[in-house]
Amino acid sequence: MFANGGKRSDWTVKFAENRSQDGTLLGYSLLQESVDQASYMYSDNHYLAEMATILGKPEEAKRYRQLAQQLADYINTCMFDPTTQFYYDVRIEDKPLANGCAGKPIVERGKGPEGWSPLFNGAATQANADAVVKVMLDPKEFNTFVPLGTAALTNPAFGADIYWRGRVWVDQFWFGLKGMERYGYRDDALKLADTFFRHAKGLTADGPIQENYNPLTGAQQGAPNFSWSAAHLYMLYNDFFRKQ
Repeated sequence: MFANGGKRSDWTVKFAENRSQDGTLLGYSLLQESVDQASYMYSDNHYLAEMATILGKPEEAKRYRQLAQQLADYINTCMFDPTTQFYYDVRIEDKPLANGCAGKPIVERGKGPEGWSPLFNGAATQANADAVVKVMLDPKEFNTFVPLGTAALTNPAFGADIYWRGRVWVDQFWFGLKGMERYGYRDDALKLADTFFRHAKGLTADGPIQENYNPLTGAQQGAPNFSWSAAHLYMLYNDFFRKQ
């Protein structure tokens, strides 16, 4: 029913050589732009703008807000695929495209949790966020027995027991719910949170908090007594189960 790892090319990342004017090899650059990195850079610029404002530097604050807006425009123009209604990393081509994008979204690698990072960081437009949430709630995509895994069911490399191609990590789950909440989907986020706690094995009993969980069965996977799973479960409880 599901692919088990996909083609090797689905996993391969290409690099470019960085050379000086005399041809000396200086290093290498990833031939890929990351949508989650761009989204966090969007937030970083807003934080810097807030810091500049506190320090009484309005011109610097203005510059950082402009940089944040430029990033948001790029994310929504270059990293959102209107056909599949989701955000992806971009493959860097030899020359930028006519619209200023470094390349096209790498749709063929399939959907992953990086696609909701623009929602978590507030960089997405409302229209794009609506589309992404629809994908997140689709039982044929991410809304599995334990929802919001590290790969959609349609991802060609999906595997419920593969480290980052299906397993549900609590941090990525929390990022997804916070992104949904940010764009007006708190009720849907609450339902997913309830599903997670009911279906992830051990969470409502005396089992250890696990590194990650099987999206199809809820089975515990990875290391037990995992610290950042515990931290994000605490945040999930505070954000979605306590009275607001």
